[in-house]
Amino acid sequence: MEDYIVRLIVFGVISWTLVFILVRKIFSNLSFNSCNRIVSTIHAAFAVTLASLSVQDWRCPVCPTAAKSSHLQ
Repeated sequence: MEDYIVRLIVFGVISWTLVFILVRKIFSNLSFNSCNRIVSTIHAAFAVTLASLSVQDWRCPVCPTAAKSSHLQ
């Protein structure tokens, strides 16, 4: 696996762990499961936003078929 991909994965794991710790400190009266759901919701919203931003042409988001991915994708 390429080095920048490994660094990106490690950065992502550390980032989401820090977000979880921050949510646990802010909402200390909530359970572990509730904090996990909050972080999961933030993660899902972030992923959908980034995926939406990567679409170049909304008239046909999958056109041309079998084309190479752009850098953003």
